[in-house]
Amino acid sequence: AHGVSVKEVRKVAGLWAVVRPSPLARRVTSNTPMTISGPAAGHALMKTSYTDENGTPAGDPTGMNVRGTVNNCAHGHTPWGTYLTCEENWNGNFGTVLPFTANGIERRYGVSATGAGYRWYEADPRWDVRKNPNETNRFGWVVEIDPWNPNSVPVKRTALGRFKHEGAWVVVGADNSVAIYLGDDERNEYIYKFVCSAKFNPTNRAANRNLLDSGTLYVAKFNSDLTGRWIPLVWNQNGLTAANGFASQGEVVIKARMAGDRVGATMMDRPEWIAVHPVTREAYIRLTNNN
Repeated sequence: AHGVSVKEVRKVAGLWAVVRPSPLARRVTSNTPMTISGPAAGHALMKTSYTDENGTPAGDPTGMNVRGTVNNCAHGHTPWGTYLTCEENWNGNFGTVLPFTANGIERRYGVSATGAGYRWYEADPRWDVRKNPNETNRFGWVVEIDPWNPNSVPVKRTALGRFKHEGAWVVVGADNSVAIYLGDDERNEYIYKFVCSAKFNPTNRAANRNLLDSGTLYVAKFNSDLTGRWIPLVWNQNGLTAANGFASQGEVVIKARMAGDRVGATMMDRPEWIAVHPVTREAYIRLTNNN
């Protein structure tokens, strides 16, 4: 039951109604086939091989494909007409029936033996973090869905970083440059933004298809005098080196929280919703809780 519903609504005689049937209607669930794009695609930490609940060899040895999206929180929408769903507390879907001691990356992302009590791992080894340890790395992403094409395959856009995404808010500048603001919704986590390398093409929708695959991910550093700066999370910069546990840009985005730790980002009081003023371009960020 986790995932996203695509519905068509239409105003008829002054009232909104869901169109049934609609060729656009579909469900995107925890089993829907998706592709992985961006720096983490094909990375060793994204590859899986296990035996499924029927005893059949399964997994994704290429690290390029994944099944499903879970624990979807807020959203984003792009000016080229796609929907961005954000995987938030995905760690709660995992657990294990085997002895468990968390490694560094599991500990940093809150993976535990029992998860949030969903008990999926008791029925399907895909969610057992010890039988299939890399599956957790394939969640925590922003997923782009094209609601206008029911045959399109959703894409996990890994360039935007892996954490507990509250939402993804897209802003287009006067020169058609594109920025996406992102919050990691947990106590003492960070605020991020992603700036696309290419610019939005308002006259050619297809030209924007992979705009979210290339660009720079930044994390926010705030100072006590109310100044601050965006620190780029770029491999081989700001201590994000192989010696410090980041062997590639793929590893930087998979370990985005740890990359934020390394560069000295500012811990925040649960960064949730972000809104950008359409005229001034000021970004407003709601921080909701920290005891």
